[in-house]
Amino acid sequence: MARLQGDDERLDEVGDAPDPRYTFANERTFLAWSRTALALIGGGLVAAQVLHGRFGGWHLLVALPAIALGGLVGFAGYLRWHANERAMRLRQPVEPSPLTRMLTAGIAVLAVLSAVLVVIAAATR
Repeated sequence: MARLQGDDERLDEVGDAPDPRYTFANERTFLAWSRTALALIGGGLVAAQVLHGRFGGWHLLVALPAIALGGLVGFAGYLRWHANERAMRLRQPVEPSPLTRMLTAGIAVLAVLSAVLVVIAAATR
């Protein structure tokens, strides 16, 4: 009989297998979060390279938060996938995700930092 509690359990040992369509939808959502994380990391790396000569160390105000947010979104996306899969297997409700709010706030901060660098670049020409 499958175990129902514990953090060390494998997902295939928890509850009953859900309808495969839901599992596939959960995986697609996880992959979307992974693509978002990779885009943030890639954007941070591009910002670090492209802005390096123009702003000295200030380019890191955009680059490092983007890379860190990308890593956080990637890890949180995995945790979200796991929690959703477990909830479906146990026939429990899927809880709302804090990921969307976190990502929205992070992108807003990156937008403000980027705008500040654009204004500084325009003022120093």
